[in-house]
Amino acid sequence: MPSLPRLPISYLIFIAMSSPIAINLLLPALPSIAKQLSVDISLVQLSYSLYLCSLAIGQLLVGGIVNHFGYRKTMLIGLVSFTLGSAVGGGFGSLEALLMGRIMQGLGGAITMSLARALLVDGAGKDKASQQMGYIIMAIAISQSIAPLIGSLINSSLGWQIIFVFSLMQGAILLLLTLKFIPQQTQPKQRPSFQENLTLYGQLLKNRDFRTYAIANTLVAICFYVFVSSSPYIADTFAGGIHAYGYWFISISMAFMVGGYLSTLINKRLALDKTILIGNVISISGALLLLLGQLLLDSSYATLFLPMCLVTFGRGISQPSNQTSAIASIASQSSMAAGLMGFLQLLSGAIFSQLTPLIVSTFPLLVYVLIFTCMSLAMWVHLGHWRNTGKAI
Repeated sequence: MPSLPRLPISYLIFIAMSSPIAINLLLPALPSIAKQLSVDISLVQLSYSLYLCSLAIGQLLVGGIVNHFGYRKTMLIGLVSFTLGSAVGGGFGSLEALLMGRIMQGLGGAITMSLARALLVDGAGKDKASQQMGYIIMAIAISQSIAPLIGSLINSSLGWQIIFVFSLMQGAILLLLTLKFIPQQTQPKQRPSFQENLTLYGQLLKNRDFRTYAIANTLVAICFYVFVSSSPYIADTFAGGIHAYGYWFISISMAFMVGGYLSTLINKRLALDKTILIGNVISISGALLLLLGQLLLDSSYATLFLPMCLVTFGRGISQPSNQTSAIASIASQSSMAAGLMGFLQLLSGAIFSQLTPLIVSTFPLLVYVLIFTCMSLAMWVHLGHWRNTGKAI
């Protein structure tokens, strides 16, 4: 497949933001939807979990779709699914349409998230992409922070169905921008079959570089998923009540965003592995402080969130380099690498998110042990690979 021209970073950022915004816009409206549709909240909650499942499955499939159709057609397929899903989810006012729309949004969002990273690496090259990947990470962090607020305002003033109009407009604009920026590509006469795509995924998993950076990236992400899924239950008994939770959570997003910005500066001066090491050292320090704080101090919002800000700040520094290194490990299959990495991260996050509430109710301290252990393993995996490749540390 011919190489792509370097695409505007603003376009790639807008593409990367579409799915994080869509998944979080609806969260504040879930209780209202349950009341209006006269259904149990657990059924409406499926609109979130089905989106995550679609996102994971879609990212696993996106590489094979790119190999068959090319970047331009694959992106258009994803955006059409995302846009139609937005119309279906909010246009019929029923639970069935809501869930079907969220599945379509998730599948389309998987393509946009994966291809935003793959197009950056393919167009800019590994070194320049590592400097700009931080901007995408920052954009995702901002999206996750502001989307619930936007969704809440729309729901309170116009109703939950209008939330989908926001996503529909976003998808329509991205369709027009994609037609403008991504050129037509000559497709190979022999397109990989389903079996051949499975073989390509196997080759990715056998590649030591991809395996190392994807595993390290997933382990650091698990720390975040464990925290997010446990902190509402832990904070429920804190002074200030659960109402203060949202304000404290903004600090996590801000720390991630600042780390992402610093990664763009650090990568201009240091090699990717050194940037990852800096991020990992900061994150493991935060994880240790988080564990010690729960052992030695009274639990509070400060002892819970401040050390986790350090963990997330370090993740913001290391994640762009981890993702760039994983995607660039097999240059000819960057879209498959991005999709497989996203699938591993989301699947692991879903599993641990489902288990964490049970851990909180039985042995809460294990939450902090788990965060410290995953962060330690991430650092160990990366350092072991770095030494084995013979690079100076």
